[in-house]
Formats: sequence, C-alpha cells, structure tokens
Amino acid sequence: MSHELAQTLPIPLISKDDYERITSQWITQLNQDDGNSKLDKFFFKDGSKLTAVRFDLDTILYLVSSEGTTTIKARFCIQDGDDDERLFNVVLYGVDANGITTSAYFLGTPYSPDLETPGLPQCQIPSSLGNIWIQNWVDNDVFVAKERFKTIYGYLQGYNFELSDFIDSAFSADYVGLSVTLALHELFRPYETDPYAPTFTFNLVLQGLIKEDGDGTSEKVADADGLYDISAPSPPY
Repeated sequence: MSHELAQTLPIPLISKDDYERITSQWITQLNQDDGNSKLDKFFFKDGSKLTAVRFDLDTILYLVSSEGTTTIKARFCIQDGDDDERLFNVVLYGVDANGITTSAYFLGTPYSPDLETPGLPQCQIPSSLGNIWIQNWVDNDVFVAKERFKTIYGYLQGYNFELSDFIDSAFSADYVGLSVTLALHELFRPYETDPYAPTFTFNLVLQGLIKEDGDGTSEKVADADGLYDISAPSPPY
C-alpha cells in the first residue's frame, strides 16, 4: 500500500544547484550598489505587496521527518521566471547539530492577501506582538529598502529555527499548512542614543493554517498559540 502523502505530490523540491543559484540571486541584489537595483519589484505581484510564503502541510511533514534534523534553515531567494514572476521566496531545509544537510530543499509559494488565490492564508494575526511586527511590514512605506535586510552581522540571507518550532507551528493542532509570514522588528542598534531613530529589520513569523469555516478551499491563520518568531539570523548562524 502506497504512502498516503503520494496522493498530494508533487512536493516543491529543487536541486542543490537550483538552490545555490536562486539564493545567490538574492545575495547579488543586496550587494549591488549601482543605484539601479531595487528590491521592491521582487515583493509585488500584480500591484499587491507580498505578505507571506506558504508551504503545504505535506511539505513540512517531509521536512521535519528527515533523520538527524535539529535545525530548519529558511533561506531567502529570488525565484526564476519572467520579470514579473521573479519574486522573493523562501527555501526550507534541515541540518543536523554539525550543520550537515539532512533534507531536500523545499521551495515555498509567495502570497499576497490581495491576490485571489484559493487555498492561501489571509494572515489575520490575533497575537498583539505578532500583529505589531507583521503590521510594520504591511504599513512601512520603505519596507523594501536594503537597510531593512541588514543586521549588525551584515545582509540577511535567512533565519534558522529550532526543529520544534516547525513541529509545533504546523502540527500542534489540525492544521492544513504553514504560513511563513513577513514581518519587521523595530529596535535600536547598539550604541544608538537618538530615541527618534529606531531601526526596522526584516524577520519571519511561523503560523499554522486552518480551513475557513464553511469554505473548502481558503485558509486562515489559526491563533496566537501557533505563532513562532524566535530565530537566529544568517549570518552569523
């Protein structure tokens, strides 16, 4: 008898070569300083701002089931396609305690709530803290400035999460998927003395997805208990 997950294939797998190419495209965009490299074109689809990257529950199940995995790495990339399809995206994969890759590479699906796409999250956040971070992303007029992707360690290539964060956010209830929601943390850099000069830094929030009541296709974020945002930036991790 075949595994029941085979009914939902194909899983969005990419090769190591593809992973290295599309993640390097993100790094290249951040390091270009010719005045012509604008990040906003990678965060808008049909005029709507991207707010999340979505993964099916089956994808997360395969990801967290990989032997030896202790950490899930979320790495930023610019996906392939025509100019209007080259969007910001996230690749997930697992590593063990020694940093050795333990899983395949899984590519997400960029999402905006203004796009009428069935089966994707609405990003409605009941958590007051999570709502602040996510609303910062939605409201900030210059949210795609390169400075938003720079930390004290350099330009962001992604974040690392503990394996338990993905298990809890995707499987602690009857969820049908996972939203990797885009957010901005507001903070003060080391040695800052001007109280009117906070910094915004790009971040990710993990949220479980449930089916909408009375609707068999659309999904929404479940509740505050499914929100996880304790992660380590890369670099340095």
